[in-house]
Amino acid sequence: MANLSEMLIAFGWGGIVVGIMMGGLMGMYAFKGPFRAPKGHENYTDLNRRMLRLAHIAFIMLPLISMLYGMNIDTLQVPYVYKYYAAICMVILSVGIPVLLIAACFYLPFKYIQVIPFSCGMFALVVMAVGKISAL
Repeated sequence: MANLSEMLIAFGWGGIVVGIMMGGLMGMYAFKGPFRAPKGHENYTDLNRRMLRLAHIAFIMLPLISMLYGMNIDTLQVPYVYKYYAAICMVILSVGIPVLLIAACFYLPFKYIQVIPFSCGMFALVVMAVGKISAL
Protein backbone atom coordinates (compact mmCIF):
# COMPACT_ATOMS: atom_id res chain seq x y z
CA MET A 1 0.00 0.00 0.00
CA ALA A 2 1.26 3.43 -0.95
CA ASN A 3 1.73 6.05 1.73
CA LEU A 4 -0.93 8.41 0.43
CA SER A 5 -0.43 11.16 2.98
CA GLU A 6 3.28 11.55 2.26
CA MET A 7 2.66 11.42 -1.48
CA LEU A 8 0.05 14.20 -1.31
CA ILE A 9 2.18 16.37 0.96
CA ALA A 10 5.30 16.00 -1.21
CA PHE A 11 3.27 16.63 -4.34
CA GLY A 12 1.74 19.71 -2.72
CA TRP A 13 5.13 21.24 -1.99
CA GLY A 14 6.15 20.63 -5.61
CA GLY A 15 3.02 22.35 -6.86
CA ILE A 16 3.60 25.36 -4.63
CA VAL A 17 7.12 25.71 -6.05
CA VAL A 18 5.66 25.72 -9.58
CA GLY A 19 3.11 28.36 -8.58
CA ILE A 20 5.73 30.63 -7.02
CA MET A 21 8.02 30.27 -10.04
CA MET A 22 5.11 31.06 -12.34
CA GLY A 23 4.39 34.22 -10.35
CA GLY A 24 8.02 35.24 -10.66
CA LEU A 25 7.93 34.78 -14.41
CA MET A 26 4.70 36.75 -14.71
CA GLY A 27 6.29 39.50 -12.64
CA MET A 28 8.91 39.94 -15.35
CA TYR A 29 6.31 41.62 -17.55
CA ALA A 30 3.71 42.82 -15.07
CA PHE A 31 3.69 46.40 -13.81
CA LYS A 32 6.21 47.63 -16.38
CA GLY A 33 8.69 44.82 -15.68
CA PRO A 34 11.84 44.35 -17.74
CA PHE A 35 10.08 42.32 -20.47
CA ARG A 36 7.12 43.01 -22.74
CA ALA A 37 3.86 41.27 -21.94
CA PRO A 38 2.97 38.39 -24.27
CA LYS A 39 0.35 39.02 -26.93
CA GLY A 40 -3.10 39.10 -25.34
CA HIS A 41 -1.64 39.90 -21.90
CA GLU A 42 -0.86 43.57 -22.39
CA ASN A 43 -3.81 44.95 -20.41
CA TYR A 44 -4.37 43.97 -16.80
CA THR A 45 -8.01 43.05 -17.57
CA ASP A 46 -7.33 40.92 -20.68
CA LEU A 47 -9.02 37.53 -20.36
CA ASN A 48 -5.79 35.65 -21.13
CA ARG A 49 -3.93 37.55 -18.45
CA ARG A 50 -6.69 36.96 -15.90
CA MET A 51 -6.71 33.22 -16.64
CA LEU A 52 -2.92 33.10 -16.27
CA ARG A 53 -3.16 34.89 -12.91
CA LEU A 54 -5.85 32.43 -11.84
CA ALA A 55 -3.63 29.51 -12.92
CA HIS A 56 -0.77 30.97 -10.84
CA ILE A 57 -2.97 31.09 -7.75
CA ALA A 58 -4.45 27.64 -8.51
CA PHE A 59 -0.92 26.20 -8.72
CA ILE A 60 -0.42 27.37 -5.14
CA MET A 61 -3.81 26.86 -3.51
CA LEU A 62 -4.88 23.52 -4.97
CA PRO A 63 -1.61 21.80 -3.94
CA LEU A 64 -2.03 23.42 -0.52
CA ILE A 65 -5.49 21.86 -0.28
CA SER A 66 -3.93 18.59 -1.45
CA MET A 67 -1.44 18.84 1.43
CA LEU A 68 -4.28 19.39 3.90
CA TYR A 69 -6.05 16.42 2.35
CA GLY A 70 -2.89 14.35 2.85
CA MET A 71 -2.73 15.30 6.51
CA ASN A 72 -6.23 13.87 7.03
CA ILE A 73 -6.46 10.93 4.64
CA ASP A 74 -5.05 8.31 7.02
CA THR A 75 -7.80 8.90 9.58
CA LEU A 76 -10.70 8.44 7.16
CA GLN A 77 -13.21 5.73 7.99
CA VAL A 78 -13.52 4.50 4.39
CA PRO A 79 -11.99 1.52 2.56
CA TYR A 80 -8.42 1.98 1.29
CA VAL A 81 -9.49 1.74 -2.35
CA TYR A 82 -11.55 4.93 -1.94
CA LYS A 83 -8.63 6.69 -0.27
CA TYR A 84 -6.32 5.57 -3.08
CA TYR A 85 -8.54 6.89 -5.87
CA ALA A 86 -9.35 10.05 -3.92
CA ALA A 87 -5.62 10.78 -3.56
CA ILE A 88 -5.13 10.32 -7.32
CA CYS A 89 -8.11 12.58 -7.93
CA MET A 90 -6.60 15.30 -5.74
CA VAL A 91 -3.45 15.18 -7.87
CA ILE A 92 -5.53 15.37 -11.06
CA LEU A 93 -7.41 18.36 -9.64
CA SER A 94 -4.24 20.13 -8.51
CA VAL A 95 -2.53 19.76 -11.88
CA GLY A 96 -5.49 19.73 -14.24
CA ILE A 97 -7.14 23.02 -13.35
CA PRO A 98 -4.07 25.28 -13.60
CA VAL A 99 -2.66 23.49 -16.66
CA LEU A 100 -5.99 23.80 -18.47
CA LEU A 101 -6.23 27.47 -17.50
CA ILE A 102 -2.83 28.04 -19.05
CA ALA A 103 -3.82 26.06 -22.14
CA ALA A 104 -7.02 28.11 -22.42
CA CYS A 105 -4.88 31.26 -22.63
CA PHE A 106 -3.76 29.98 -26.02
CA TYR A 107 -6.89 28.13 -27.13
CA LEU A 108 -10.04 29.10 -25.22
CA PRO A 109 -12.01 25.81 -25.64
CA PHE A 110 -9.54 24.10 -23.26
CA LYS A 111 -11.48 25.73 -20.43
CA TYR A 112 -14.36 23.34 -21.09
CA ILE A 113 -12.19 20.30 -20.33
CA GLN A 114 -11.83 21.55 -16.76
CA VAL A 115 -14.92 19.55 -15.90
CA ILE A 116 -12.66 16.48 -15.70
CA PRO A 117 -10.29 17.66 -12.95
CA PHE A 118 -13.21 19.43 -11.26
CA SER A 119 -15.14 16.13 -11.14
CA CYS A 120 -12.09 14.35 -9.76
CA GLY A 121 -11.79 16.99 -7.05
CA MET A 122 -15.45 16.66 -6.14
CA PHE A 123 -15.06 12.87 -5.81
CA ALA A 124 -12.07 13.34 -3.51
CA LEU A 125 -13.87 15.93 -1.38
CA VAL A 126 -16.96 13.75 -1.07
CA VAL A 127 -14.78 10.83 0.08
CA MET A 128 -13.18 13.10 2.69
CA ALA A 129 -16.55 14.45 3.85
CA VAL A 130 -18.12 10.99 4.12
CA GLY A 131 -15.09 9.67 5.95
CA LYS A 132 -15.05 12.53 8.44
CA ILE A 133 -18.82 12.50 9.00
CA SER A 134 -18.89 8.74 9.53
CA ALA A 135 -16.22 9.14 12.23
CA LEU A 136 -18.51 11.35 14.33
